[in-house]
Amino acid sequence: MTPARKSKIERVMGNRQKDLHVIIEHVDDPHNIGAILRSCDAFGVGEVHLLYTKKKPPRMQELKTKAAASAVKWLKITKWTSVTALVRYVKKQKIRIVTTGLTKKAIDLPALNCAQPIAFVLGNEHDGVSPQMLKAAHDNVNIPMVGFVQSFNVSVAAALLLYESFRQRHL
Repeated sequence: MTPARKSKIERVMGNRQKDLHVIIEHVDDPHNIGAILRSCDAFGVGEVHLLYTKKKPPRMQELKTKAAASAVKWLKITKWTSVTALVRYVKKQKIRIVTTGLTKKAIDLPALNCAQPIAFVLGNEHDGVSPQMLKAAHDNVNIPMVGFVQSFNVSVAAALLLYESFRQRHL
């Protein structure tokens, strides 16, 4: 390894935000997961959690898609089969759980303090975030939009959430 490459790896890993997590819950499409992982790496996410209580999570090999680029090898990814265990782990670190979805209590993303320790939960493409995770969450956010469409693709939503967090923390 060249000294320049080693220096870049140390710099990038040193910029990881240990208090910024992403929870991917029952997302089906490996390409969507790959795109989410790529955004996680780009914005310095500390940890990624794959939550699959109903079926098996994707194998790591399935996540090594073109959409993920090489993000998989740079992220700490943990697989979970229990909402309760994952929630306990995240809350023990004093990280707020923030779900995404169109609920009456949802706040617009720019109004959320994204500089605080936070774990964004991204739900399944069809069903959204599970009721159990919604109940465990501290906040629920809505990404404002003005078109006829009511939601973003899950990987696009992840990128928007992470960009807003980056913006509030660094710009």
